[in-house]
Amino acid sequence: MLGRKMRITKHQDMEGLDWQVRLWLRKRRIPPQDYRSLPSHYKVLLHDVVCVPTLAPSDRQLRELAQELHLSQLRLDVRPNGHASGPVDLMPHDDLREFFSLPADERRRYLSRF
Repeated sequence: MLGRKMRITKHQDMEGLDWQVRLWLRKRRIPPQDYRSLPSHYKVLLHDVVCVPTLAPSDRQLRELAQELHLSQLRLDVRPNGHASGPVDLMPHDDLREFFSLPADERRRYLSRF
């Protein structure tokens, strides 16, 4: 068995995800196959952005991640100020960071189920 490459099944790939990333993918309605098709460095970036809120990825990194997830035409929900946001490609950096975050109330709601 040593020296053989182990293949990870699609199910194992999704099961190994941090619960916060799974919750973020579900909340943003991103199909699992879009996540699975990401290069590994983008999977790491997504994990870090969602799970480590203090991490400050660059604007370019977030835009490339959005492009890899096929989010170029995705629009966010209506903002608290009542305005609908534009496509991810045109979002200001702060809005883009917010898009890639998982709000604390979402985390609490998820954890309260257990």
